[in-house]
Amino acid sequence: MTKPIAFGVCGLGRIGAPHCRYFARDRQQYQPTAFCDIEGSRAQAMAAELGGKAYASYEDFLADADLELVIIATRSLDHARNAAQALAAGKIVLLEKPIGVTAADYRLLQQLDRDYPGRLYFGHNHRFEPALQNALAIIAQGLLGRLQVVKLCKHHLFMRRHDWQMRLDCGGGQLSVWGPHLIDQGMQFVGAPIVGVWSYLRRVLTPGDADDHVKIILTGANGVVAEVEISNSMAIPGPYAAVYGDRGALIYDQDQKKIQLKYLDPQFRWPEAVASGETPKPGMILSAERSLPWIEETRDVMPNNSLWEQVEIEIAARLHDAIRRAIPFPVKNADALEVVRITELVKQQNPQFEWIG
Repeated sequence: MTKPIAFGVCGLGRIGAPHCRYFARDRQQYQPTAFCDIEGSRAQAMAAELGGKAYASYEDFLADADLELVIIATRSLDHARNAAQALAAGKIVLLEKPIGVTAADYRLLQQLDRDYPGRLYFGHNHRFEPALQNALAIIAQGLLGRLQVVKLCKHHLFMRRHDWQMRLDCGGGQLSVWGPHLIDQGMQFVGAPIVGVWSYLRRVLTPGDADDHVKIILTGANGVVAEVEISNSMAIPGPYAAVYGDRGALIYDQDQKKIQLKYLDPQFRWPEAVASGETPKPGMILSAERSLPWIEETRDVMPNNSLWEQVEIEIAARLHDAIRRAIPFPVKNADALEVVRITELVKQQNPQFEWIG
């Protein structure tokens, strides 16, 4: 049996606190060791709940000799710098998204990846959403044929969000909040290097100065297109995912509980046909086939527990395998850095926002 990974979390807010609890669930894999937050009471409360030491100073936290793994969940603009400090202190790092907010962050993370091989991991935990994994498995079976277009939409409640994540000077905006997750998911569907990026961003409802409506189109070297949309201003939400191939399609809603499938019978082959240049006669059927052997299914997404729980369970398990068993971590650093490259391109395409850095 391998020694549990002594871990600590810095930044105990909306994301950091769940990281603490989920990583601490299996004490054979992870040992909660230290917690840090500028609000010392948060660190003390977490240490009292899970065991370990509490720190209000990041420097003191990093100086803890018992600490092996540092999970960084501080404010977005601090992520890259905090990762550099932790790596320099000899720690393994799991960095929460957005892993970088500025062009300077991107350059720093590229350097850290080169300087600390095998020590820096990126927390794109929504790579492990059950519906996404189920959909990718269906595509791999070939039921949809050759993939053509993927549409991913994170439509929130119609809301006038006004917290720090809607301020550009705090590293906010949906491009930074949900953008990394959906860009990463789009890249998984495309399955090839991204060679084209088109985008538009809007500020619709928020009283902040950041974007609350994002549209990005990614084109892969294989011709597959992923359309990503993130919005706080959709009074009637659309489906979360719609995937179209040349033999069928799948779709799942925002709750990600069921996948609807419609695809041609795998035994079916299109008959030979030639397109005519003649003017169609009145009433002429414009398709060579009057009916097709469609198969329609509705599949439950598995596992059927909470999406939010499953992504935490998966990333904790996969990270332990990477650190203790040398099994490659599914979120490749090159992929995570590519997400930052794409977000920087999107910023350049949307100069109406006063981007920092």
